[in-house]
Order: sequence, then structure tokens, then C-alpha cells
Amino acid sequence: MKKDQRNIVYLILGQMISVFGGAILRFALSLFVLDQTGRADIFATVLAVSSIPVLFAPIGGAIADRFDRRMLMVLMDISNAILAILLFFVLGMNQSVFLIGILLFILSIVGSFDTPVVTASIPLLVDESELEKVNGMVNGVLSMSNVVAPIIGGILYSLLGAQVLVISSTLFFILAAIIESFIHIPFEKRALEKGVLKTLTSDLIEGFKEVRRNQVILKSILIAALVNFILASFFIVGTPVILRVVLQANDSMYGLGMSIVSLSTILGAVFASYFTKKLRLNNLYLTFTLSGLLLFAMNIGLTFAGTSAGNRVGFTLFVITGAPIGMLMSIISIYLISMVQRVTPKENLGKIMATIVACAQCAVPLGQVMIGMIFKQTSTNIFLPLSVVASVVLLISVLCYYLFKKTTEADIYRIKE
Repeated sequence: MKKDQRNIVYLILGQMISVFGGAILRFALSLFVLDQTGRADIFATVLAVSSIPVLFAPIGGAIADRFDRRMLMVLMDISNAILAILLFFVLGMNQSVFLIGILLFILSIVGSFDTPVVTASIPLLVDESELEKVNGMVNGVLSMSNVVAPIIGGILYSLLGAQVLVISSTLFFILAAIIESFIHIPFEKRALEKGVLKTLTSDLIEGFKEVRRNQVILKSILIAALVNFILASFFIVGTPVILRVVLQANDSMYGLGMSIVSLSTILGAVFASYFTKKLRLNNLYLTFTLSGLLLFAMNIGLTFAGTSAGNRVGFTLFVITGAPIGMLMSIISIYLISMVQRVTPKENLGKIMATIVACAQCAVPLGQVMIGMIFKQTSTNIFLPLSVVASVVLLISVLCYYLFKKTTEADIYRIKE
């Protein structure tokens, strides 16, 4: 195996194991909090607090641009392992829920640094022509880890308990750190002229200036945020409503529907390089147009809901239309990330990647609130709320067309200074 190929294998394997360990850890702690308190409000608060650190992602990006990224990956997984050990001891304490919230907050801060470090490393390990392929593989494998971990975690939690799962996640983090130590990422040390704090602050400001003056980056971040705001939020909030409330799906059908949606997003990421061969920024709007039309087709199928036969028809059309939408969502995200990686000077990769990640992730809870309000009064009649969602997607298509209609290849493959 060639050296560059080994680096990608180590990167993907290390991230997969690390994400798997993190997913098991969060799953075990969430069930532990519910079992200990029996209160959904405390559980939701703990999860909400652990989501705040995504705002720290730009700081992680600035750090990624100044320090050895392999060292950062290893240190982050070692930090995760130490935090997991602390959580193991916390589980037996009286104030365990409060302490779990604090440690999860710190764990999430470490995690918020991880994504910009990894995404900023990929352009340094592969040719530009391979960006979609590798980004898709990384995101697909990580998504698969997040899907599989709760399933395995649920089985092991009932058999072994939270403490054993927490120790298991510690071993995963340590193994990931060992694997990541073999990655060779090109690194040019840059002097910290003004000291660490002032230099990182200056780098952050420079990163925001780069986003503002580079229109391809700015517009790509906007579209990536809109993808999560409407499509990702629809799948998170709308899909359970459609399956449970509208189609009255039983447990097995509900699980099948949710699994197909999850699998479609993973397949879209893994095969992104194939589907993006003819995709360009000036025709990207077509993916939103197709998604909007598929949502309208889904809506027509759901009008049959209410009877046994109608529910079967609605479920079938939901799967037929929902799967390609999930794939398109992943394809759009991978394509935009790859485009931003291409036009970003290597000294700003970490900061720019962190900015796009932070904006995209922060858009999800806002979109969930909006989708929740739209679907608030949903019963078997979902035609109006789903029409609203489909119309918003088509409006994004129009916006995307006007934003990128004059974008040329020269804007994308410009010489980096």
C-alpha cells in the first residue's frame, strides 16, 4: 500500500474507532441519566449543554492551522480517554448527573476541535481530484459508526451496565490515538510572533476576513447551513412524525423507515465522488430542485394515509422519495466541503473548515424548532406542513441558482496565495 493510501486508511480507521467510542459513551450516559432521574427535562438539558461547545469550533480551527494535526488528533483522543475515566468514577457519586453534565460539556469542547482538524488534514493528504471521494468515505464511515454504536450500545447497556460501557469507550479512544500516531500529515511550523493567545486571536480574525472576501467560501457556507436547516432538520424531526403519527407505523416498520433514511445518507456520502462528477456550483441548484419535487411527490403519497392500504402506499412512496433526498443531502454537503477545501489557502484550512462546520451544525437546532412548529398540529393530514417544507427547499434552489450562476471554474481552482 502506498504511503498516502496508508495515511488515509489510518485517518479513517482512527476516526471511526474514536467516533464509535464517543457514540457509545454518550449513549450509555444518556440512558444512565434517564434511569437515575426518570425526568426527560433533565435529560434534554444535559444534551443541550453538551451541544453548546460547537461554537468553539473556530478556535479549534485556528489551533489546527498552527500546530501539528497528527499530534492534535492523538492528544484529543487521549483527552477523551481521560475524561471517560473520570466519568467512570463519577457514575457512583451522589451528584453524578450534575458532574456528568460538566464532563460532557468538556468532552464536547474537545470534540468540537476534532472535525476541523480532520477536514483540514484531508486536502494535505490527497490530490484535489480525490477530495470528494475521501471526504465521502470519511463522512460515510463516521455516519455508519454513529448508526451502529447505539444499536450495540443498547444491547451491551442492558447486559453490562453503564460503567462497563464507559470503560469500553476509554479503550476505543486509546486505540484510536495509537492508530492516529502513524499518520504522516505535512506540517510547516509557523512562529507564534505575538504569543499563543494573541496569535490565535489574530488567526481567527484573519479566518473570518478570508470568509468575507472569498465569495465562493461565503456562499458555500450559507448553502451548507441551509441544507442542515431544512433537510437535515426535516429528517430528524419530520420523519418520526410521518412514520408514527401519519402512517401509524408499528415498531418494525418505524425501525425500517428510519434505517432506510439513515442508510441513504451514508450511501450518498460514500458514493459522493461518483455522483459529483458532473456537479458544478453553477448547476448545484438542480439538486435542491429535485429534492423539492421529491418532497411534493412524497406529499402526494401521504395523502392516501388513514387506511391500512393507504398507509402501505404512503410508506412505500415515503421510502422511494425519502431515500434519494437523503442521498442528495449528503452529496450536497460533501461537494460543498470539497469546494471550500479547494479554494482555501492551506494556512487557513483549519479556521475555514471550523467555520463551515460551526455554521452548519448551529443551523440544525434552529431548523428543528422551525420544523417542530410547522408539524405541531400534524395528524393524518400532513399535506399543508409538508408543502411548506417542499416550497422552502425550492426557494433555496432559486437562491442557489442566483448565488452561483456566474461562478466559473477559475473561481474554484484559483491559485492559492
